[in-house]
Amino acid sequence: MIITAFGPQGGRQPMDAQTLCARLDASRRQLPQPFDDGRVQLVASVADAIIRRKGEVSPFITYLGFWTRQAALRQLERSFRDRDLPGTLRRPRGLAFHLPPRNVETIFLYSWILSYLSGNANVVRMPQELAPDVIWVLDQFLAALEAAGETSQLFVHYPSDSQMSRIVSAHCDARVVWGGDAKIAAFEGFPLRNGGKSLWFGDRTSLGVLNGATVAALDAAAMEELAGRLFNDIFVFDQMACSSPQALYVVGGAPEYGPAIRRLMDDVSRIATGRGATSAPGQLITKMAAGFSAAATGGVSDVVWRGTELTAVVSDAAERIERRIGGGFLSIVFIPDLAALNGLLRERDQTVTHFGFSADDIRQAAERNLATGVSRWAPVGAALDFDHVWDGYDILFELTRSCRVM
Repeated sequence: MIITAFGPQGGRQPMDAQTLCARLDASRRQLPQPFDDGRVQLVASVADAIIRRKGEVSPFITYLGFWTRQAALRQLERSFRDRDLPGTLRRPRGLAFHLPPRNVETIFLYSWILSYLSGNANVVRMPQELAPDVIWVLDQFLAALEAAGETSQLFVHYPSDSQMSRIVSAHCDARVVWGGDAKIAAFEGFPLRNGGKSLWFGDRTSLGVLNGATVAALDAAAMEELAGRLFNDIFVFDQMACSSPQALYVVGGAPEYGPAIRRLMDDVSRIATGRGATSAPGQLITKMAAGFSAAATGGVSDVVWRGTELTAVVSDAAERIERRIGGGFLSIVFIPDLAALNGLLRERDQTVTHFGFSADDIRQAAERNLATGVSRWAPVGAALDFDHVWDGYDILFELTRSCRVM
């Protein structure tokens, strides 16, 4: 069995299963309390390194640096401690096992950081390939951990078809699985240590809702600004992230507000072209085929082609549309009012992005939705902004345990 352990400066060392298991058992024996000052300072030091390279790294890495700067971590700590009941101490769960997805590389960093700040030992099964920016950030953390003499954090890679995941799970107190229902099914039969906790992040879909009247009233500059925010939601990760909208629901009539939505699509496409977000030939063909198929099956009043970047199919029927094409493909549906959206939501829905509504409007829409779907309502442009509350889990609380003192 080939196991590779990651070290700083690109160091990669082979490790056998017996050695890994011994390291896992040793890692959980002495753990700090949540938000240990040394751990906070370590994470913040890497954030400082990221911020110093702003403009040289990708936007998602820059966001990670902003999210983990010291002021943000201290605010996260205050929020964490304020939610505790009197007479209750929070303690780390022990050893957490992280299995990140392939489509959103940076997610393992957020998952690991939250668990690390919770005081846990951690083992992360790394993807086989990582983008250079992600490798650079990982190297910063690995170097900081080595300098601090921290041995409770392991980043490893081993073949996915091996039994190693079952073996690792048996040593762990928590497991965090990202990547879809099939991956979850592959791991749910692997037992954890007695009393272990599993967090599952399975297949999810997301959508957006726009106030047609508000969009139509935007001047050119405001329309451009909205298009930039929508570009971030759609084109970062090619709509493969669970929180990326696949459809936009527009409140209002198509005859009245359709022209404004088309102007918005024009601006989104122009921004995508300027930022080099062109589709690969295979993805372009997939989008074309999906557009033709939607038109041929009826219920589509228009197919909007915007170069190779953006394809949208427009429907006047207020119904739920299920298309996950990716790469800049949107279904646009006109609905009579915001309340109508709630009847279209499904259990697998994760994020609803919104624009043009008051805070009270959105809160009422969220309160009306009593079904099991939708765990986030976020402004357009914030679909991919990670939060410690994700898919209905408060990850900091899930990866700690309560100790009552009476």
